[in-house]
Amino acid sequence: MGYFSQRKKHARQNMFMLVSLVILAIIYLLLWFDDGNNSFLQNLRHAQFHFYLYNLFLVLYTVFHRQILYSILALLLLFCNYGSLAKTARLFFNQEPAGLSRLDITYQKGEQNYLALANAQNIKTQGKLALSPHLTASFVGLEEQSNLITVVNLDFSSKYKKEYPVALRNLAKFVMSQNGPVIIVGDFGIPSWDILFRDFLNKTGLSVKNRILFTDGKSAFRFWFVPSINILGFDNLGIASMKMTGQKFNIKLGY
Repeated sequence: MGYFSQRKKHARQNMFMLVSLVILAIIYLLLWFDDGNNSFLQNLRHAQFHFYLYNLFLVLYTVFHRQILYSILALLLLFCNYGSLAKTARLFFNQEPAGLSRLDITYQKGEQNYLALANAQNIKTQGKLALSPHLTASFVGLEEQSNLITVVNLDFSSKYKKEYPVALRNLAKFVMSQNGPVIIVGDFGIPSWDILFRDFLNKTGLSVKNRILFTDGKSAFRFWFVPSINILGFDNLGIASMKMTGQKFNIKLGY
């Protein structure tokens, strides 16, 4: 490659790095002022983990091309975004179980008309929750080691996105009214780093136990899908194993 061709190539690489860093910086700055009420910022927020992955690629790209200043800037942006995501999400790994007790549950996309627990022997209560005019959840109360563990299944349709605030507010009331641990598994329609979801977690004291799942509950892997399926629980709850078969998740929890 000739001298001028190399200079043009390096100029294009530098321009790519500079433009990418500027765009990421602008996006992160906009997200800093996101209060959950602007639909454009909300769409940016939902793609935040994808921006994180691109930012990670940019770090490797700048290091490979030995651009020290760009590498430092890319790392600073990466840490900034990671700090925002890690408040409510587990990026790459499930939380490990804290004890030897196991609980098998299932989640199936669609209507919540199935039993969430593999072992139905110790069920004490079960029913449905009307969370909003169109959004519902099912629950089962299981007596385990003198504790009543409540397992909630839900599947929030994107058609009723406007009802999410009311539904999550009513779900939080239900969680806080329980005397024992609560486990929630399902599709919340929004990722865990959404402002609305963060408020729900802060209010209930629950936390996300699963790594980010790129699935819509129908296909095992959809990279561009906004990850909205989550398993929530109390502090010492962890995931021993999780496997998707067809449109059904088989989950072994440990505590």
